[in-house]
Amino acid sequence: MALSCAWQASNRWDGSTQRPSGVGWRPSRPVDCGRFNNHRRSWPARQSDQLLAVIGESGSSSDDSGSAAQHLLQLSQQHDSRAVGDRDFHKQLTAEERLARIEMLLQRGVTEETVQRMIERSKGGPYMQSASEGAASLAVLRERGCSDADINILVRCQASIIGRPASNVSDVFAALDDMLQLSRPKVLRVCLTQPSLLTSDSGTLRQRWSWLQAHYGLSEATVASLAKRMVGSRSVCNLLTYSQDTITARLSGLQRVFELSDAEVSKLFPYLAHLLEYDPERHIRPRWDLYQSLLGKFDPLDKRRFITSPGSLQLPEPTIRDVFSGVEQLMGSTAAAQSLLLRSPKSFACGIERLATNLRTLQQLYGCSSQQAQKVLVRTPLLTPLMLEAPKFQCRVAALTEWYGHASPAAMLLAPGCGPRLWASMWKLGARMAFIRRLRMERAEPELNTSKFSESTERFCQAVRVSEEEYAAFEQHWLVSPEAAELCRHEGPPRVRVIKTAGAKP
Repeated sequence: MALSCAWQASNRWDGSTQRPSGVGWRPSRPVDCGRFNNHRRSWPARQSDQLLAVIGESGSSSDDSGSAAQHLLQLSQQHDSRAVGDRDFHKQLTAEERLARIEMLLQRGVTEETVQRMIERSKGGPYMQSASEGAASLAVLRERGCSDADINILVRCQASIIGRPASNVSDVFAALDDMLQLSRPKVLRVCLTQPSLLTSDSGTLRQRWSWLQAHYGLSEATVASLAKRMVGSRSVCNLLTYSQDTITARLSGLQRVFELSDAEVSKLFPYLAHLLEYDPERHIRPRWDLYQSLLGKFDPLDKRRFITSPGSLQLPEPTIRDVFSGVEQLMGSTAAAQSLLLRSPKSFACGIERLATNLRTLQQLYGCSSQQAQKVLVRTPLLTPLMLEAPKFQCRVAALTEWYGHASPAAMLLAPGCGPRLWASMWKLGARMAFIRRLRMERAEPELNTSKFSESTERFCQAVRVSEEEYAAFEQHWLVSPEAAELCRHEGPPRVRVIKTAGAKP
């Protein structure tokens, strides 16, 4: 019997999570923009003549790239403030050299806007050892899977990537492959997150990665977690770009603020790494103290919840106060607000609109009263940041309500232990429900059931008294069944750990 999604929404909200004003706050960083020098000396006569000759020769071209190249050539001359006697005058390019580099970039997917940015920031150029060497570096990026958009992101942020030998760029990719043990697309995403990695020395990167693991006693699981977090977090990538002194100073400061032991620092390292961009005393301590003034003194579990929700420690202090006040009003009391926010720090980052939408959803979609809706979120506060109106969540509620025989979705949501099941995807829930239905028939045990649907495969299999291999074989067949396709149509792709059956070929 395939499960269907009941209690569909009669009306829908857009479900967007609106961040409170200021959520995107980051510590200020100077932007390295080339300044326009109104008092620079004129170009030497030889290069001025060359420029005029080059423009004259290519002026008859009517295509867009030729026009763009001429414009950028003039811009390069205007921004080059080097004069005879300057220390780096030897780097000054001839008109032919400039044009060759510009045309090479334009022909290989770099936009006119990006080349212009490179020229403005580097006071002329674009600088590279030669047009052919720059093309070789771009070829390395292409070979690693860079699209035109990716290449423009990289060279806009770090023009010096194409100013180094192509072999150096290849060496950095090879080092990151070895260190992070991620797929090639994910390693590329790490570089797009922190482009300065591609200007680093590959040997230095390897040394830094080894030092981090040895100095902080990081486990294999922690190292793997750090690597995965680098895919989307510039702060975590800074473990490879900051100096060792900066890293040790920042982490020591966080250890003092949070009152952590060395062992706790090692265990919580992936979360602490998200805060590396922030000064512990200036930025983190004021927020840490504010949270405790609003919510009460943290016990060890409270402390861990906030540390493992590093986004809450990056919010501006006025935003924290505003969210707390808003939650007080929506939940009806200070005590209810404190209970919810202590157990769900992510609610601070999600803001008042998400909480208000979820309370409305619980009433309008799932039949809760106003008091029941508040009770659901107080009992299971980790539901607060989720989009409870999303179709995939509606399917999970419908499936679990039917499976456990609850009278209504509201009754299921108020039942003990519903939270972990609701966080599991229908790929997991559906496969396990179908497996138990088969066991009921085979064993003639119509009442067979378990509360361990959302737990590990090992615990689930122990609960229903089967081997992991037997369940894995069933699951892999179920995932490609029509029932799975229908039941999981609102979920993303399945995340399943493949367990090889006995005697299976690798």
